[in-house]
Amino acid sequence: MPRFLVPFAAVLISTTLIASGPSRADEASVDQQIETLLGDAPDYKELFYAFKVALEEGKSDIVVSLVNYPLTVTIDGEEATYGSEQELLDAYDSVFTEAIVEAVSNQDYGSLFVNSEGVMIGNGEVWITGICEDSACTSAPPRVSVIQSAN
Repeated sequence: MPRFLVPFAAVLISTTLIASGPSRADEASVDQQIETLLGDAPDYKELFYAFKVALEEGKSDIVVSLVNYPLTVTIDGEEATYGSEQELLDAYDSVFTEAIVEAVSNQDYGSLFVNSEGVMIGNGEVWITGICEDSACTSAPPRVSVIQSAN
């Protein structure tokens, strides 16, 4: 192989590896942020994908089962509080607007924003937060805790 092709081949290989690697690297970064700030990353990842797929596929019964109650929702400046899955299911179409569905649909796990408050989807349309199950907060599984939009 001519000498000038060796560096070119090395650049091509490394460029290919870099181009194919960012999504994994970004997901690993999000996982690390979740582990550091919130808890068990696999639980957050599982909830994120379950919520996203159920919302995209219109599986409203699954969507509402992933939410923490009571839930106060803000849509176009109007607040409403839902105390149960059934209440949210009854108002499903007015809560899960096109803007909410689009924000979740367009969100990649590897580009989630994570802070000590939780995981943000879109521009804050949905937040996933660990919810304490007891007063000592020995367990805080993730749930959808915020739904909001503005047009």
